[in-house]
Amino acid sequence: MDVIFVLSSVTYAMKGRDLLAENGIPSALTRAAAIRKVRGCGYGLQVKESQRERAETILRKAGISLLGVVPAP
Repeated sequence: MDVIFVLSSVTYAMKGRDLLAENGIPSALTRAAAIRKVRGCGYGLQVKESQRERAETILRKAGISLLGVVPAP
């Protein structure tokens, strides 16, 4: 199963995607309906549930705030 980290902008989503890739965590930029329920214009990064904690730590340490986490459709 995958989860989606909800971010405030496409810029943060792209920065986060690149940062996760540098750390060996694959992710995909997305704009699913579930994200818009959390934040109207939010963007997200989809990652494997097994990588969730590590990815979240990496993003937060880089100063990328997460608006929420939703299950991937």
